[in-house]
Amino acid sequence: MPDMAFRLQLRPSTLDDADLVAALQAQRDPDDLSDPVLLRYWWQMANELQRSMRQVAVQDGEALAYVGAQHELWAPDDRRFGVVRALLRKDVWDRTRYSELISAGEHWLRDEGATTSVVRVREDFAKDLDALHRIGYREDRRMRMSELDLLAKREEILRTLDECRSEMRRQGVDIHPLSQDTDPDRYQQLYEMVIESEMDIPRTVPWRVLSFPEWQRFWLGNPGIREDHFWIACEGGRIVGTSVLDCPVTRGIPWTAFTGTLRSVRGRGIARALKYESMAQAIEAGYTRVRTNNDADNPPILRINNQMGYRLVAPIIELHRSLD
Repeated sequence: MPDMAFRLQLRPSTLDDADLVAALQAQRDPDDLSDPVLLRYWWQMANELQRSMRQVAVQDGEALAYVGAQHELWAPDDRRFGVVRALLRKDVWDRTRYSELISAGEHWLRDEGATTSVVRVREDFAKDLDALHRIGYREDRRMRMSELDLLAKREEILRTLDECRSEMRRQGVDIHPLSQDTDPDRYQQLYEMVIESEMDIPRTVPWRVLSFPEWQRFWLGNPGIREDHFWIACEGGRIVGTSVLDCPVTRGIPWTAFTGTLRSVRGRGIARALKYESMAQAIEAGYTRVRTNNDADNPPILRINNQMGYRLVAPIIELHRSLD
């Protein structure tokens, strides 16, 4: 039972707290070891490209609790959503404490002018979900966190990769890593392709379209993403699709950060071929599994994942609450 004799003492969190919070995340889900290097990077990006707040409670050198909130740099006519993330160590978890963490995030968002608070929680974190329901959060969307067993599917992946390569050659589509591309306009082309593809991802919470320099910083400055992990498909002298792995730096498992194509080439198997190249590369690097998150209302990518053998780890529930 949690000790109710103390209250959480939250303090502002700095980038140096990434190790503590990553350990807290891993304690909540030991099967998904969070990488503190990547967590620090995502915090830096939130500081640079959004508005953000983070607080942590520490005892005996370990994080007991964490709350963060962030929102886009709104234009005057934007719908003002903000996202809250709250973590509470299992041995001190209590509904009142958890609700206080959420309230701290909401308070900051109200001061920022947000009108809707958003929390995303795995469906198997039943206590968190119950607490959120009790304070008025309601489900708006669902996502799927899925995992591919690279050991069990190795031969099938490599066999299908050969088939995809033959089909892409037949269509005149060249697939290779970004690191091998010599087109001086490759980054601008990749930027335009990704932005167009992102526009079709189902979502309720809008996000700001990054400028080209911001996009370069966000993607190519990520310590978990290398240009030789950035697979691109080219046709007619332009980039028409991509799939990229986000790999751990110190610990954890790789994730597919993004897979997409231009609208004009969809339905030809290009996204599928890109993803098989990426998975074969993960196998070659010695990884045994890969995870991905996809919106439940995105049938094309879910179809590819199902064909490849991805299995659901847990649904992720996106809940909203009005701050008015």
